[in-house]
Amino acid sequence: MDLVEPQLIGAIAENKSRMDVMVNAKNELPHSAFVDQHCRNMGRIMLVAQEVNPGLEGFERLAEELYFNMVPTPLSIRYDLRRIPELETRIVTALADRCRLVRQATFFKQDLGESSAPARQARNIANARSIASVYASSIPGFEDYIERIYEDLVPSSVALQHRFWRQTQLAAYRHQVRGISAILMKRQDDRIVGLDEFAVKDFVRKQVA
Repeated sequence: MDLVEPQLIGAIAENKSRMDVMVNAKNELPHSAFVDQHCRNMGRIMLVAQEVNPGLEGFERLAEELYFNMVPTPLSIRYDLRRIPELETRIVTALADRCRLVRQATFFKQDLGESSAPARQARNIANARSIASVYASSIPGFEDYIERIYEDLVPSSVALQHRFWRQTQLAAYRHQVRGISAILMKRQDDRIVGLDEFAVKDFVRKQVA
């Protein structure tokens, strides 16, 4: 996470910087026009998310939420004129890498109470603000901008982890494995990197066959 988080925030910073230099800040079009463009933007992001999904149910929705917070509806048309597809892919890919790490952490937990703790989530948000401070001089208000994004991103990431934990724990219970971490602590998790939930269940089944 120490490597992925700066990559994600750095890509968001580049995107925010481009939005901030947009000309024609007037909102002269009907609100419906901005909403329509915003929906098209979200559809495009969902397609990108499908391509880089790390095998987590709900990842596309998480990517959509990220962009919903990054690009407010009144900015959507002006944003579309300045958007760089490669940058969008970088952001969603960094988000996917972050989710892979969130998923991997699941294998080493007996329960997810700690990850759900408000204090832990607050630390994650504070860490994001600290990383964002690097860009504070060049992007006014960027720390507050990142905090607003992470106030949604962190709980949503925890929800993905909970869902994945429940799915894999059911597989472990069926095959008399007392916590998937018992297997992974011995073999590490390199063998399950990139696997989806069904493949992980199959991995557990084979280890206890």
